[in-house]
Amino acid sequence: MTTKLPPTDVVIIGLGWTGAIVAKSMTDAGLRVVAIERGPWRDTPTDFPPNYAPDELRYAVRHDLFVRPAQTTLTCRNNPSQTALPIRTWGSFLLPNGVGGAGVHWNAQTWRFLPTDFVLKTHLTQRYGAKFLPEDITIQDWGVTYDELEPHYDTFEYLCGTSGIAGNLKGQKQPFGNPWEGPRSRPYPDAGAKAALRTCAMGRGSERNGLQPLPATLRQSVARLHEP
Repeated sequence: MTTKLPPTDVVIIGLGWTGAIVAKSMTDAGLRVVAIERGPWRDTPTDFPPNYAPDELRYAVRHDLFVRPAQTTLTCRNNPSQTALPIRTWGSFLLPNGVGGAGVHWNAQTWRFLPTDFVLKTHLTQRYGAKFLPEDITIQDWGVTYDELEPHYDTFEYLCGTSGIAGNLKGQKQPFGNPWEGPRSRPYPDAGAKAALRTCAMGRGSERNGLQPLPATLRQSVARLHEP
């Protein structure tokens, strides 16, 4: 006998980063949201306790967090003349399985694309000349610019609590940040990386040798950012 669940306003298929962000915006607006996920729910204290969380065999070899071929079998071919065959070993192509999606196992680095990445064909043509790119190359401009996406980069970084040091704040270069990045509308929400960079041996040694160290942009504690 089927179970009839209470009615809801929105149903989201897959609760990874994208689904979670959409769900938050909708619940903040007062809507009732239900998410459907094919994998399990995982809790930090029970699923990732320190006594076996560093188990490389469990995660890197047996792919405990990832989709099993019995759930979803993807196929691959190198050109249209080949017969597509199942991918039996994921390699670096790790499909998530569970609530949180790839956000559960990603390396938490959230670099922005450079402004020139969005207009790569135009950039290369202007820099090296019209004959630099072969006629059959598929490089194209994106159709959207860095400036158009910057507010959305900013929203995500403040939502997920990204740490780092701004290297370009509204067009002004900043010390200890990436001097080649596109301009940011405001600093990172979590600036803890600045103190760590200035006190670590690699950071001090780089400065003494005339180099500019910069920290990785990492997703930090969302709870600490939103719930003091």
